[in-house]
Amino acid sequence: MDSKASVTPFDELAETCAAILDLYVQWAKRRGLSANEFFVLYMLGSAGSCTSREIGEEWHLPKQTVSFVCRQLQEKGWLAVDVDAQDKRGRRLRLTPAGEALALPMVAELSRLEQRCAERFGAQELIQLLQSLKRLHVLFSGQLEASDEH
Repeated sequence: MDSKASVTPFDELAETCAAILDLYVQWAKRRGLSANEFFVLYMLGSAGSCTSREIGEEWHLPKQTVSFVCRQLQEKGWLAVDVDAQDKRGRRLRLTPAGEALALPMVAELSRLEQRCAERFGAQELIQLLQSLKRLHVLFSGQLEASDEH
């Protein structure tokens, strides 16, 4: 039996999404960062500051993973934790000057690479692809929720 015959479009979609994410992971590793360190530094380099919860939600990481990585980044001197001005019990994460020196050029370089890729792929095609993927996500999420109700 041909093993490819049982591969569904959803299988291929999952494999492709995983392969694209792995490109980011490999790119980070070549810069001496773990995938999770990269995700945290990228988000802070892009957003300026955020909470560990926001990082977890954005990158689909467990709370414990984000906490562990943030402690590591603090120990390296790349991350600082401040009291949240809106919620005195909450904590906001930000890059230290050393963290900025590492993360900001990395974010800028990656943004340039992504922009070049988008230009070659076609800006309109990329927008259409994103819209289709978002629609598929909503539809599939609805199907999963409906199946849980039965």
